[in-house]
Amino acid sequence: MATQRTLVNKVGPWVCGNEFWDREAEVSRLIELLDARENILLVAPRRVGKTSLMRETLRQLDVRQRDYGLFVDVQDCVSPEDVVVSISMATRPVQNLWAKILDVFRHTMEELTKRVESIGNDLIKIKLREGVLADWQAKGDRILDELAKADKPLILCLDELPVMLIRLLLADGDNVSPKTRQAAELFLSWLRKNAQMHQGRIRLVICGSIGLEPVVRRFGLSGTIAHLRPFHLSPWTREVADGCLTALAENYGLVLQAGVRSAMLDELACYIPHHLQMFFGHVLDDCRSRKNLAPTTEDIVRVYSQYMLGARGHAELADYEERLRRVLGPELQPLALDLLTQAAVTGTLTAKDANILAMSAGLVRSQKKTAIRTVLDVLEHDGYLTRCEGADEAFVFVSKLVRDWWRRRFGFGFKPVGERE
Repeated sequence: MATQRTLVNKVGPWVCGNEFWDREAEVSRLIELLDARENILLVAPRRVGKTSLMRETLRQLDVRQRDYGLFVDVQDCVSPEDVVVSISMATRPVQNLWAKILDVFRHTMEELTKRVESIGNDLIKIKLREGVLADWQAKGDRILDELAKADKPLILCLDELPVMLIRLLLADGDNVSPKTRQAAELFLSWLRKNAQMHQGRIRLVICGSIGLEPVVRRFGLSGTIAHLRPFHLSPWTREVADGCLTALAENYGLVLQAGVRSAMLDELACYIPHHLQMFFGHVLDDCRSRKNLAPTTEDIVRVYSQYMLGARGHAELADYEERLRRVLGPELQPLALDLLTQAAVTGTLTAKDANILAMSAGLVRSQKKTAIRTVLDVLEHDGYLTRCEGADEAFVFVSKLVRDWWRRRFGFGFKPVGERE
């Protein structure tokens, strides 16, 4: 466990260094796997801290100075060309790597070469994109070939790759077409080919707020990520979460007695870092507004109900709803909403409930089984639901907070399966 120290409360942005809490064992294990030349698929529920873990890992590797580390956020990319450009731009702060990129694009960038260090990123991106449009695979191969020849091995982290892949798959509208599926398969196969070709010189890390495995499974592309080793990141333990609350309270002068901290942890039950920090922020704001920095257990219950589950918490938690459309599309999102609402209102989702809700959603018998399996695969993988211990045919919410919020958001007027005629 992390040593006692004060801690800044950051809700939302990734953190590293002194602001990174606990996770030392996970960072060490991730570095160990990367040193063993593994390509990694970082798997975790939403808001557990995948990006922070990767940023801190790259920071520690940078201190070690045995590897280059590139963190490439591709969530705004919509095509393989965009990803190739993003990888190229990520090398700009590293002179040795950026020189190799300029050499690959020397014809496209010829008129800018003498002043490339003084011009803005937007113009450079335009020129790079011109250079990859004719054949992104060939240009991408050349870029990775050159980066593999650098004086140190490269760790290439592609953050939010699943979001990019969904954008690519849905490029022609709400439904995946044969053309976009083929484009996605080509892109993922290109990544796999280069990871295998440059084994030991380039190691890939793939992560994102949406799970990659359910996306590729849904569209029959699982074979394209077989080279990636899953690395699972779990929520904090209660002990670690309690230490985090103690460190936060110390930094902000908040008096959190052991019983009060216990009440906060009881309300959450599942210790997702983002949720814990959001809760602490609401408690701190409430205490300051009342000019009393020693909250009681009654205050904790009130803040949880009014703020965490109220309109103030909606913006932070609404993405749990919105991302289902991005992953499942308009045809399966309604079933996902019903399954989650059944679990939120009754506490448990059974196989019988799922079948009845699928029929109510208008799915014919031939579609029902596949639809249920697809939706539950996403809900389980992305940390909404988990199987009940000793009951593989029943699911419950992973997070008490998400369950409570979901019940308040969608439960009014919803008739559980057991109450329907």
